[in-house]
Amino acid sequence: MSELGRRVTEPVFIAEPVDPDLRALYEYWNRLRGDRLMPKRGEIEPAKIPRLLPYIIMYTVLPGGGFTVRLVGEEIVSFTGGNATGRPSGASLPPRAAEILNRILDAVVIERAPKFRAGKAHWQPDKSYRDFEACFLPLSADGKTVDIVLCGIAFSDFQKPEA
Repeated sequence: MSELGRRVTEPVFIAEPVDPDLRALYEYWNRLRGDRLMPKRGEIEPAKIPRLLPYIIMYTVLPGGGFTVRLVGEEIVSFTGGNATGRPSGASLPPRAAEILNRILDAVVIERAPKFRAGKAHWQPDKSYRDFEACFLPLSADGKTVDIVLCGIAFSDFQKPEA
């Protein structure tokens, strides 16, 4: 097994976001959904969360399974060194990391509920020492079926611009 393969661990789920920006994203999502399972994509107003946009990824849920990257924030592009917009989820990741990501996205779709994860940035060998936290939030046009997963990612030791 490669060195990278040994560092990749199963997802470590956390109860809720700890990072203040991810907590703000989750609270915004929660306010929008109200008493529903999840809000609609059209309810997300970028102007209301400008500080969070650089740390967001949106995945489109494909009919029959799988996901396509719909949007990637500039801080994520800077951290990873590439923009995966339009590509299948996990296409730019090592195979095991892609598998973990897709399992998390599948769980959000199947359970129609948010998921929160923390760990090491194992998919970036030169930055694998950095901790990250991620939240995965379902969106639905019809209120029943997840059609988009809104994801926020925060990295430790990564300079966020001042608001």
